[in-house]
Amino acid sequence: MKTLFSLLIITFLPILSFAQDAASKNVQAGLVFGSGLNFQELRTDYFNSGGAGTDLTVGMNFNFNFTETIGLCTGAEFDFSHTHYDVDSTFSTIFYHYSDKQIIQKRDYSSSQSYGTFLLRSRTDKSIYLTIPTMFLFRTKFIGYFRYFGKFGLKNSFLLKTESFDEGIDFGTNSITGTAINTDANKDNMTTKGNMFFYKGAIGIAGGAEWNFSGSTSLVGELGYYYGITPLYWERDTDNEKLSLFTSGFNNGKGNDVYNPIKARQSQLMLKVSILF
Repeated sequence: MKTLFSLLIITFLPILSFAQDAASKNVQAGLVFGSGLNFQELRTDYFNSGGAGTDLTVGMNFNFNFTETIGLCTGAEFDFSHTHYDVDSTFSTIFYHYSDKQIIQKRDYSSSQSYGTFLLRSRTDKSIYLTIPTMFLFRTKFIGYFRYFGKFGLKNSFLLKTESFDEGIDFGTNSITGTAINTDANKDNMTTKGNMFFYKGAIGIAGGAEWNFSGSTSLVGELGYYYGITPLYWERDTDNEKLSLFTSGFNNGKGNDVYNPIKARQSQLMLKVSILF
């Protein structure tokens, strides 16, 4: 019995000491990597979701531990996000004017200048965001090497860069009532000033486990869902001056070009892995 008791102490003493190292830390910091899916909820008749997009995340996370079981998770993450949607061809035809790689907004358009015109069929937006999560952290105490947690809070993302990759019909400088120069055209790395909303906010909930595998170093895995509460694109604008997509007065029944916002919200399903020290 004494021998068995001694073996149990020898076996579990390192586990208890490792867990104590991580449990006693007031701040944990480390690297985070993530991958997930973007789901677009389009609130307009002009566009359809082209399926789920993708998201890749890299950055740093910090856990500020108020107690052993309650804390706050924040940090700085870079999100590389892909968003795809299609124009609903049964409803309308959507155009934009362009100059080289620049998509022209209504406020910058001048009939005295020569612009190219593109009929849009589908678009993929590739964006880079700086994300600062603010998530409350609720954890169990360590059970051996492991403890389990849940998170709830906000995911705050700030747009750094975005480019559009378009498919459609290129009319060049010809009239849209004339001959297209390419009926199966691609426009890559196109930019539009002020097209996307600079802030993307989401309410998130996540859960996972922390493995304290060495000293105070832990490997953390989590699965989270984030529900978007802000628009992806500018939706409201005086006289639509910041908008770039329009239906033509030639065939929209209005007699003049009508600019249309892309009304969309985005939700995400994310899997993250981090190493905390």
